[in-house]
Amino acid sequence: MTVVTNLARIKTLAENGLDISVEDVRVLMGLVSRTFRKHLVDNGFDSRQITRLTTKLRDAGRRSPPWKPHSERVPGRPQDGADGNRINRWLLEPEHKFYATEITANLVEIKYYLQCLSMEGAPVLPNNDIQTCFSFILEHNVEPGLYLDPIQKIPILLSDVIESAKVIQSGHLIPLDRGGKHEPSNTFLMLARSNQLQGNLTVQELLDLMGNILHKHNII
Repeated sequence: MTVVTNLARIKTLAENGLDISVEDVRVLMGLVSRTFRKHLVDNGFDSRQITRLTTKLRDAGRRSPPWKPHSERVPGRPQDGADGNRINRWLLEPEHKFYATEITANLVEIKYYLQCLSMEGAPVLPNNDIQTCFSFILEHNVEPGLYLDPIQKIPILLSDVIESAKVIQSGHLIPLDRGGKHEPSNTFLMLARSNQLQGNLTVQELLDLMGNILHKHNII
């Protein structure tokens, strides 16, 4: 199917908002990821680099970080699959800090794709079908240049992200270690440097800290 056809289907599914069903969110996730890839390839981006980025978005969205301290087969080293490395978040126990329902985990990953499409230098979509229909998980329209790093408040260049997916990391307003949840209202993509600055602070704690430092230096 064409990008235009997919966008129309995406818009229809997005109308369900947070009340979307598991079956529909699976379809929506597939449409968004395939449309993202085709749109970027059609606009001259390298397909292998796109694969590296989509893998990163999947691991940051639906999949958990390594969820066991070590492998049961090789002590001290997480392994693939259920032996200690990444796992679909909804397969974890609900009390686990990495847990998210299947709907929520997919919506987080969809949010990451849309944030990429809203970065500086992203190719403009062929129509405006989905520009405004994701307000239930996004704070901005799906338009190039609207998404800024949430800490430094600077544009993120999509070309940099595609060239090296390490440029960005997933972040949480309230870190998971501090009781935050892996859900759209608490998640975002951020520059690696910003994640380093935030550490295990909430975003508000980081802003308060920076404000106090600037005040003591008589900058504000």
